[in-house]
Amino acid sequence: MTALCLIYAVTAFCLRPDRYLHLALSYAEPFAFFLPALLAAGLGVAALAFARHTPTRFIFDTLGQRWLTAAPVILLFFLGISAFTTLKVAIPDIVPFYADRALAELDFRLHGTDPWAWAHSVVSEPVSVVIFAGYGYGWLVQWFGTVLFVAFWNDPARRLRYLWAFALTTILCGTVLATLLSSTGPIFHDQFYGGDRFAGLRTALARNGYGASVHVYADYLLAAYQSGRPELGGGISAMPSMHVAIATLNAFFLAGFGRRWAIAGWSFAAFILFGSVYTGWHYAVDGYLSILVVSLLWYGTLPLAASQPRNHRGRIGGSGSSVIATVSV
Repeated sequence: MTALCLIYAVTAFCLRPDRYLHLALSYAEPFAFFLPALLAAGLGVAALAFARHTPTRFIFDTLGQRWLTAAPVILLFFLGISAFTTLKVAIPDIVPFYADRALAELDFRLHGTDPWAWAHSVVSEPVSVVIFAGYGYGWLVQWFGTVLFVAFWNDPARRLRYLWAFALTTILCGTVLATLLSSTGPIFHDQFYGGDRFAGLRTALARNGYGASVHVYADYLLAAYQSGRPELGGGISAMPSMHVAIATLNAFFLAGFGRRWAIAGWSFAAFILFGSVYTGWHYAVDGYLSILVVSLLWYGTLPLAASQPRNHRGRIGGSGSSVIATVSV
C-alpha cells in the first residue's frame, strides 16, 4: 500500500512537478492547522468519555503509543492529496471534457426528470442550509476525521483494509475513471457546452439564500481552470463523485462497529448523494458509479484484512488508558 501511494505521488510529480510542488506547499498550511485541531478535538472527546479522571494522561499516552504508526499514514495522505489535485487539474489537458451530454441524458432517462429538479422540489429553502453545510463542511470533517481515526487505530487487519480501500478509491475513482469519463457536472454544463440545459438549476441556486457557498466555489474553480493555475482544492471533475465515494467507503467502515454506526454511516452517505445532486455539482449517476466501484473495492480488499492478526476491540495502545478509537468521526 505504501509503494502504491508513493508511485501515485511520484507519477503526479513527474507529470507536472511545478504544479505538484505548488499544491504541496498550498496544502501544508491547512494540514498543519486542520489536522492537529481535529486530532485535539477527537482526543479530547475520547478522553472525557473514557478517561474522565485522567484526561491529560490519556491524551499523552495515546500520542506516545501510536504516533510512530500514525505519522506515515498522515504523510502518505498529504502526498496523496497533493497528487490527487495535481492529476485532477490535468484531466482536461489529457482528455478534454466530453461526457456531460451523455450523462445528463442518462440521468433524465433513468429518473424521468432531471434529478436536481426533483431534489429541489422536495427540500425547501430553510432546510437546504443543512445540505449546503453538511455537503461542504460535514463531509470534509468526516473525510479527514476518519483518516485520523484509522491512523491511530490499533486493529491491524481492519486498519490495513481501510487504507488499501481508501488508496484504491482515490486512484481509481478520483484519477483513472475521472480522466476516462472527463466531465464538468451540471453546474458547469452550459458554460462548457453552450445552451441553457441547466439554466433552471442555476436559477434555483441563485434564488436560494443559503447557496452562496456553491457560487463562490464554482467561480473559484472556473477562474483557476481559465488561468491554468493549480489551486488548493482545484480541478473540475464530476464523474464519478469523490464525495459519494468517500462517504460510501466510510459507511462500509463504520458498519463494522455495529448497527448504530452502520445506520449513521449509510444515512450520511445517502445524504451526500442527495446533496451532490441538490447542489448541482454532480449528476445522480456520478454517485451511483462511485457506490458500485467502492463496493467492489471494499469487498475486494477483504483478503488483505484476513491476512492480518485481528484485534476485535480495535483499541488504541496497550496500557490501562487504551480505549476504543480516539479520533472523532
